Amino acid sequence: MQQLQICPGCRTQNAPGQRFCVGCGAPLVPSGKVCPFCGTNMPATSRFCTTCGSNLGWDKQQPAKQQKPTSGLAKFGTVLFALGVLCIIGGPVAILITSPTEQSYTPMIPWAVTGLVGIIAGLSLMFRD
Repeated sequence: MQQLQICPGCRTQNAPGQRFCVGCGAPLVPSGKVCPFCGTNMPATSRFCTTCGSNLGWDKQQPAKQQKPTSGLAKFGTVLFALGVLCIIGGPVAILITSPTEQSYTPMIPWAVTGLVGIIAGLSLMFRD
């Protein structure tokens, strides 16, 4: 249980956790630690803030922010981007594995166009907010 806070100005007893004196309105000096990130008064023995989870020890690091989950569209965009890259690589590879007499650059054009469309659509979906 926390102790009552005594106002240094008027010596009025105040409930724990109050920031201003009920008798004179003066700011109260906390008896423990103050969280540097949210300003919550904490007991002197606290290692972590009970409001925001900040570390109250020597290393004053802000609590890790939670990342928002990846949306389904972003995952689909990643797949489209990967398929686009594979199409751009697959066109020249398909030409290289055919016999020299059958080699033509004409089949590579649809592969390249498909690959570029996949990359552009995939990037726009991956980085959509």
